[in-house]
Order: sequence, then structure tokens, then C-alpha cells
Amino acid sequence: MLERELRTLRGSDRDKPGGVPRGCLYLCVVAALLCAAQLLAPAAAHARDLVVYGEPTLEKALKSVGSLWQARTGTRVNVLVAPTNLSYGARCDVIFALAGAATEEAARAKIIQGATITRALRNGLVLVGTKGAAGPIDGANVADISRLIAGERLAIANPERDPTGARALELLRKIGIAADDNRALAVAESSAGVVNLLATDKARLGIVYSTDAIAGFKLVVPLLDQPPIEYVVAQARDPQSDTQPFMAFVKSAAAQAAFKSAGLAPIDDAQAAGGGND
Repeated sequence: MLERELRTLRGSDRDKPGGVPRGCLYLCVVAALLCAAQLLAPAAAHARDLVVYGEPTLEKALKSVGSLWQARTGTRVNVLVAPTNLSYGARCDVIFALAGAATEEAARAKIIQGATITRALRNGLVLVGTKGAAGPIDGANVADISRLIAGERLAIANPERDPTGARALELLRKIGIAADDNRALAVAESSAGVVNLLATDKARLGIVYSTDAIAGFKLVVPLLDQPPIEYVVAQARDPQSDTQPFMAFVKSAAAQAAFKSAGLAPIDDAQAAGGGND
């Protein structure tokens, strides 16, 4: 269409008497188009959306932080969730992943930029239930858990796929409860699945992440003597956007407040309280 319009403006080689020479008119139009292209260039160069992958239990928190970032910068944050071992290799800009072997291997394989790995967040484990306790409970050790779950159907996440399930299975073994073929035990695919079992009355108690405990349960008991589940943030191998401003924002007061509201503990806060494991 542009070529056709330019040919029309060129017309014949013969200019009309008293009018603007056609050659000059043609040059003016070309100049105007070039100026318009220059004016539009900054808009085309605007930073594209950020793509952030994270553990499923971090979804709500990451979306909250993404909304804050968009309100501040105008750049949208697309949050996608998958278990850490499945997130690595996905095309994205930033990854929030479980600390540990999978992350260390991803750094060695240069799937993420190892120099950018930063300890970011901690999650806890809690016993939740649809029935309240007789009195306030600030925490539960192995003996307390044994007493609380006696005679109740308990739901845990799949220990082969979810850290909460693996931790819960270990606790049950300490108590002396066999997980195999135990009718008092329900196994869900994930911690979120445990929440669903309680919501549909298929279990009365469950062991979940602290981030799942904000769903409004009548019983919420932090599990004592359990090391926190830690997450790191890292830049992907080939980010398509500048990630540094966003990764700095993750440590800001506004972002940390959003993480706390979602049931997470920013690493800096935990260390300041003497909870560091360095």
C-alpha cells in the first residue's frame, strides 16, 4: 500500500504549472514518513513483558509482586508456575526455585546464571484442620502431632513430588505411623491438593506449606523442629529483558510486605531474627 501511495504522489515526470513540483512533493512525503518512523521508534523499543517462573506455592505471592512492579514501571510480569525441576529449561527471564541439588545442577549446566543466584524466601510447614483446638497452640513437636492427629484422617502431599509430603512422611515415621496402606492417611498430588481434600471433607487434618495456611483454617499449628523450605531467585540463561531492576525490587519493602502477606518469610528478615543457616 505504501508503494502504491508513493507512486500516486510521484505521478508523471511533468509538473503542473504554478503548482508544487511533483519531485519536491515526493521528497517531502518521504521525509515525513522517516520522521514518523523516528517518533515511533521509542515505543517499539519499550521493554517487553517479564516472564517469571516459580514454584506453584509461590504463585499468589509472585503475582502480587508482579502487580506492584507493573504499577511502578508499566512493565507487565507474566507469572508461570511449575515444580523447580520442570521450570529449569523453560524460556523465561527470572526463576524462583527451591534451593538445593536441582538448582545447583542447573547452575553447573548454565541453565541459569549461577552468579545471580540469591537466597530470597522461606516457607514453613504447618498442621491445619477444619476443627479448632481446645486452646491456642503456638507450635507442635513430634509428641504434639501424634496427639493432634490421633483418630483423625490426615492428608499429605505426594512425598515423591512435593517437599511438604516428604517432610510429613518423615514425621509420621518418627511417630510410628506406617504410611503404606493406611486408611487414616490421604495422599494428594500437592500441598494445594491437601487443601482441597480438607475443603471437600475428605480429610480433617493436613500438613501443608505456611503459604497454604492462610486459606482460613480453624486450626493452624506451625510444626516445630522443622527446617524451613528455602527458595532462591536467579536470572535465566538467556533473559529477553533487563532483569536487574526487577530482582532488586524483590528485596524492596513493598515486595517483602507482599511476600509476608502470602505467608512467606523474606530471607533478610529471617536472618535478622537469628534464623540464618549460614
